[in-house]
Amino acid sequence: MKFALSLSENQPTYYQLLENEIQDFIEKNKDKEITQTLLHLPKEYQELRIEIGNQIKSLQKSKLKLPLWYNSDKILFPPSLSIEQASSEITAKYKASLLCNDDKTDLKNQTLVDLTGGMGVDSFYFSKKIGKVIYIEQNELLASLAKHNFEVLGANNIEVICAKSEDFLEKAKQENTIFDWIYLDPARRDDVDKKVFLLEDCQPNMVDLWDFFNKLGKNWLLKTAPLLDIQLVLNRLKNIEKVEVVALQNECKEVLYKLSFGSFLKNVQIVAINLHDSFGEKENILRPFVFSLEEEKAILIDYSIKNEIEKYLYEPNVALLKSGAFKSIAKSYELKKLSTNTHLYTSQDLKENFVGKIFKISEVVSFSKKEIKRKFGKKNFNIVSRNFPMTVKEIRKQFSISEGKNEFLFFTTITSNSVDKKVVLRVEKL
Repeated sequence: MKFALSLSENQPTYYQLLENEIQDFIEKNKDKEITQTLLHLPKEYQELRIEIGNQIKSLQKSKLKLPLWYNSDKILFPPSLSIEQASSEITAKYKASLLCNDDKTDLKNQTLVDLTGGMGVDSFYFSKKIGKVIYIEQNELLASLAKHNFEVLGANNIEVICAKSEDFLEKAKQENTIFDWIYLDPARRDDVDKKVFLLEDCQPNMVDLWDFFNKLGKNWLLKTAPLLDIQLVLNRLKNIEKVEVVALQNECKEVLYKLSFGSFLKNVQIVAINLHDSFGEKENILRPFVFSLEEEKAILIDYSIKNEIEKYLYEPNVALLKSGAFKSIAKSYELKKLSTNTHLYTSQDLKENFVGKIFKISEVVSFSKKEIKRKFGKKNFNIVSRNFPMTVKEIRKQFSISEGKNEFLFFTTITSNSVDKKVVLRVEKL
């Protein structure tokens, strides 16, 4: 394990990038096309051509995702793939907001270990909430750059260690050290850079870590890719207390699992949250939807009765859909679900606090190619296809429907009197 990661000694090429003239060149050209920019690179810096190009490329990728890194002086970026794999600042802030104590212990007296430090975005925001963060990263370049950037950003309560997470935990086990929090975001690429999703295929292997080292953390926080099935993780790791499905601007970004040794809850709480780009910067009203899979399974929706399309249509946000709260949504908001596999809902009265998109229905049309072509062909609409055998592209081509502005056509399937029926809903977004 390495504790002292001197940038000048370990990464001299990157250290040269801190020279004022090079920093000025990068700053002046950080929003310009890279290839053309490098043609004007002064001769004395030609040997750093690749590194300077990578800095500009990484800056451009971080502009929206990591604005603090983008706008701060003397920040050094690793290869751009690390930026793609890093948490955004907003989701990192949200993760930090999840740190809490059942025993009311002051977080400033606690320690969190980030086993998969990477660029250090999560570690940085954890350090704003907790007394000490131990950043672990086996890649020496990433660890060196993270240490430098932490110092630039004034995060003085982060200890940087270059080591494998398994080696670090083994040493802590031998020393009987217990941490308040352990966080990990396993790499989801294998040895040949192919994407993987199962917990056992990621690095480090969370299943093995939990089996051997679970007692080392009073609380564990695991981040997985959105594509990984929640139930699969619940089956694989038995000590999960809570699941957080996190979306940003209605794009699902990550799923978080809070684990505690000795916890065997059958009714695991699941939280679905859709963040906005102002989270953590000003007053932000979060509307999480909370439920459990046990409760979801117990809810009965009877499609044997006549289910009619009413005045309003509701489309849940992606966090809700990923969480699997399909029937819980209907029960919580007193909505009618259109069909078992159609995750759209309707009501006669407006449910203004619904966590998703709300539309006012102006027309319901039974689907027939002749009728749809007559009513909507060669006109302008936004198209949505939900539980329907045609894609949006196929629908546009079949019926010559162009892009619209305010009005939408939902091509979908409803179930009424136990009979499935394809319909088109003409709606306007509220």
